[in-house]
Amino acid sequence: MKRIVIIAAGLLTAHTAFAGIYAELVDHNLTTDTTQPKQKIYVQSGNGRFVDADGHATLIKGDTLYMVDDTDKTYVVFDKATMDQLAKKLNEAMAKMQEQMAKLPPEQRAQMEQRMGGVMGPAGGQQRTVDVADTGKTDKVDGRNCKLWNVTRNSVLDEQICVVPYSALPGKEDFQAVFTKFARAFEEMAKAVPMLSGMMAGEFTAQVKTNGYPVRRRAYENGQLVDEETLVKVWREETIPASMFEIPAGYTVKQMTMGPGK
Repeated sequence: MKRIVIIAAGLLTAHTAFAGIYAELVDHNLTTDTTQPKQKIYVQSGNGRFVDADGHATLIKGDTLYMVDDTDKTYVVFDKATMDQLAKKLNEAMAKMQEQMAKLPPEQRAQMEQRMGGVMGPAGGQQRTVDVADTGKTDKVDGRNCKLWNVTRNSVLDEQICVVPYSALPGKEDFQAVFTKFARAFEEMAKAVPMLSGMMAGEFTAQVKTNGYPVRRRAYENGQLVDEETLVKVWREETIPASMFEIPAGYTVKQMTMGPGK
């Protein structure tokens, strides 16, 4: 009996040890059929580490984001207090900019808004909207069946994502929890700074609304899908060292830059 209990305990330990997820994303050019690295993702126990192709890392632990800069061994803490402070600064800067732009002749004001790429947001400071619509179509990406959704921002078709349900992916509960945290953080920022909400709500809002992860993303340009796509090339369950979710020893905290008068 004792031997059975020991074996059972060992099996349970072995099972829970592989609680993490490692994923790799690449950019794929359909015309040249070439790929290049885009992002590496590590998720375990509700924590996440996201590393871009240049090696810049973003950590999420609890309700706090950490942006790590290995170049000068510093990191920025992005928690609710920082978010509120940043929102205040951004709102002040946007209000001042809108006031200045309102004094310009209509033609010059339109040119300025175009150069800014819509950063000022919709008239009246209304929040930008991000919506997803089921196309009713499915596809297969690297052997995974996925459902096609169209993503619109302010009712403009922006991208198409092919989504695999979290329930069909390894480590789904942890992965979903991490992205839900991201979405909540950016939703709070969007509420504080309505003019920037469209820049902050995209990826994570779409994933929360579709209850899955896009294994392929393609952008729309003038109503047509472009010839580039972002693909999930690796997705496996494995143990992630706890150190991956910690700030390296010797790194110092750096205040987030907020422009003049910060």
